[in-house]
Amino acid sequence: MAARKLKRYGLEGGAKVLITIGLLFNLITWLLAAYYFGLGGNRFNLFVVPFIFTCVSSILLLVVRYRYTLFEEYPYLMNLPSIFYRIGDGKDGGSKRSMAFSMIFTVHALVIAMVGLMGLVLTFAIASSIKSNTASPFLYAYLVIAAILIVSVLLQYRRIYIRFVK
Repeated sequence: MAARKLKRYGLEGGAKVLITIGLLFNLITWLLAAYYFGLGGNRFNLFVVPFIFTCVSSILLLVVRYRYTLFEEYPYLMNLPSIFYRIGDGKDGGSKRSMAFSMIFTVHALVIAMVGLMGLVLTFAIASSIKSNTASPFLYAYLVIAAILIVSVLLQYRRIYIRFVK
């Protein structure tokens, strides 16, 4: 079976902004951990959260960067929404499919931004808990961010569906 080749489109402008925001959140998370580490002494556990969230963001960033190569060479690694397969194979089907494929990775950019924000909130919650020796109310904000992420992903997929399938 021949590998499916797609016309390569760049990321949407919004995706680039979301990636930048996510990377800035990761940077701020590292700075926050370093700040609280300086205040409190030997608290290396503060650096675990920024490390994990930076690794997750880096993996997602690599997937976004090499999306076409992954799809064409290693399709079993990709799990694209069914929207991609509902776009017709007609005269415009290939171009529409390529544009939809590129738009789907805006969702990945959104996840990068939200993962950075989640890392920042979690690091701040841990740091403030260490400083005050009480449970941090920011931990509940973590659940709100997760809910916002889920709704945002669904809305983004709906936007793609309306544009290309309906």
